Amino acid sequence: MSKSTKLFIFLSLTIGLIDGLFVTMNHFYTKQSFTSTLQEKSQNYYAIYETVLESTYDGLSMQATLYAGDKRIQDLFLQGKKALALEGGGAGGVEAARVRNELNQLMAQAWQEAIQKFDVRQLHFHLGPGSLSFLRVHKPQKFGDRMDDLRFIIVDTNAEQTPHSGFETGRIYSGLRSVVPVFAWDQDINRKVYVGALEVGTSYKRLLQTIDKNLNIELSILLNNEHIKNTVWDEFITGRYNNNSISGCDCILEASSRPNQEPLLEHIARKLNSEQQITNPDEQIRVVSYNDHFYSVTFHPLRDYLGQKDPSRHDIGAVFIARDITDTMAVYLEEQRFNILYGLIAYIIVELLLILTFYKITKHLTFRVKKQTAKLSEQKRVIELDKAKYKNLANAINSRYFYYIRHKDKQLSYVSPSINEVLGFTPAEFLSNTEQYLPDNAHTDFVREKARQSFLGKNQNSFEVEIYNKSGRLQYLLVTETPKYNDNDEVTQIEGLAQDISQTRQDKMLLQLRCHILQMISDKCAAKTILTALVVGTKAIIQDISCAIMLVNKETKRLEIGAASDLHKNFREALSELDVSSEIGCCGIAAATAKRKIIVDLQQHPSLKNLHDIPYKSCWSEPVLSAEARVIATVNIYYNDTHTPNESDLLIISTIVDLVASLLNG
Repeated sequence: MSKSTKLFIFLSLTIGLIDGLFVTMNHFYTKQSFTSTLQEKSQNYYAIYETVLESTYDGLSMQATLYAGDKRIQDLFLQGKKALALEGGGAGGVEAARVRNELNQLMAQAWQEAIQKFDVRQLHFHLGPGSLSFLRVHKPQKFGDRMDDLRFIIVDTNAEQTPHSGFETGRIYSGLRSVVPVFAWDQDINRKVYVGALEVGTSYKRLLQTIDKNLNIELSILLNNEHIKNTVWDEFITGRYNNNSISGCDCILEASSRPNQEPLLEHIARKLNSEQQITNPDEQIRVVSYNDHFYSVTFHPLRDYLGQKDPSRHDIGAVFIARDITDTMAVYLEEQRFNILYGLIAYIIVELLLILTFYKITKHLTFRVKKQTAKLSEQKRVIELDKAKYKNLANAINSRYFYYIRHKDKQLSYVSPSINEVLGFTPAEFLSNTEQYLPDNAHTDFVREKARQSFLGKNQNSFEVEIYNKSGRLQYLLVTETPKYNDNDEVTQIEGLAQDISQTRQDKMLLQLRCHILQMISDKCAAKTILTALVVGTKAIIQDISCAIMLVNKETKRLEIGAASDLHKNFREALSELDVSSEIGCCGIAAATAKRKIIVDLQQHPSLKNLHDIPYKSCWSEPVLSAEARVIATVNIYYNDTHTPNESDLLIISTIVDLVASLLNG
């Protein structure tokens, strides 16, 4: 093959490359323009959504104001407030119940009209300060509970005595809510007084359907699972929200503009990182194909009332907007095909005219390639330097991880300072005698075998390690080890990263216990068997404790042991028949006052002065209430050391109390 032929072939290929570059650039700009148009339309749809949302809040506020201005409602609400004050607050007594029933009957017709005409879901009377439920017209059997740390829109209305609106999740529903203050004329003091707050709420459903009907777009409201679990009562999560869970996304479908939208959302969840889009929506347009159709989809941030007040708070979910762009996509693809065809024609023409000219261009491109190669080499060098900084990076990692190095003698030679936040030890304390913090059991033998295999150069999957922290409590770590080799391919050391999974493991055990107990209740197992399973499961989750469930005997007004896990004999005998009294024992006080009782130092507490040789240091008792707000049992935790329950303990005991209530209330 002659040099001229080789040159012709070379230049032809070069021209083809340049032409291909132009085609690619044209494709890119066309795609960018197409995407920008979709993005602009999506932003317009979202702006319409916000406008309709504000209009909905205005309508709810007008309706709430109408009710709050009714003198009959004002007078009854004031009577209820006074009755509660005389009857000790909370759910109140006979007079509060009478007023509550009369107010509910008065609101009955207005409630039905609100449901039919305006799709209202909540009509709720609250007393301050904070948020004390006086009457849920939508759930009249639920009242007397406080929601100070949950219903901030109510708290603010009661505190400021001014109207507020916003999205908020309550104990039963999530929804759009408008809250107005209620005033009444007090005949006793002959002046106008503030009574409480009146809340009117609806769902997103009608709002989304209205937008869909006019714009032909699909909308959905998605909520984080964590947000739902932290707010809604468990029985309503099980009954309503679990059925709306979206597979592949840690979220709940709160509302949608069209029925059967779950398959599209689940398909998108598989295509996109939907969990990231829910927790941190980026509002960027994306095109997804589904069932021979193309959809433009965006996730916009969903802010609740508290999030609107505090921009630093995380989003509670996302507003999902999808539009069928099948026809538009067909036009776009046709344009791209013509782009390729024009590129081929241009290639043939330009190749014939510009072969010699492109020879110089080829030299320039070669220079660019060399320059890019040098840049890549520099980037590779920087990456190698970053690897050397890995150890320092591990030192700055959060409180759930620490980094360590183990040498050939299997002894740790280095552990990062973050171990102090994970286990409570300083690096020097932990390195001095690591073995003493490992429990003497078969699992520790398994861990040692894993270490031996790592030094043999065998790749190991991540594995769990049980270890005692500085407080003497058992923690669980997920360990990943990587062997390091010398020039002779010999393992010289092991680098490991340990992640604290204690809380995750505890949450999993609590969920398993809850499912197991609910199944036992469903299977109608004996109450004694279920209670025993509860105390055994609680002890397995919270270490170094004893647990007892005391039942209130309605006839004798005494506490009897329903179930107990390895209580000391003398202490068990003392508890066998204990009076319901505000002066005797942790459980007696909790049963008498219907409030949580925590005794940090049992040895010094006056309520236990008649009990001798108490084998425990601290105690915690939580009352279990019937549907009538009467104490029917207590759940008691006894600690071997001085201890105050933490947030994790509160979640566990709350779940146990709910399960006992479910069992005993039948």
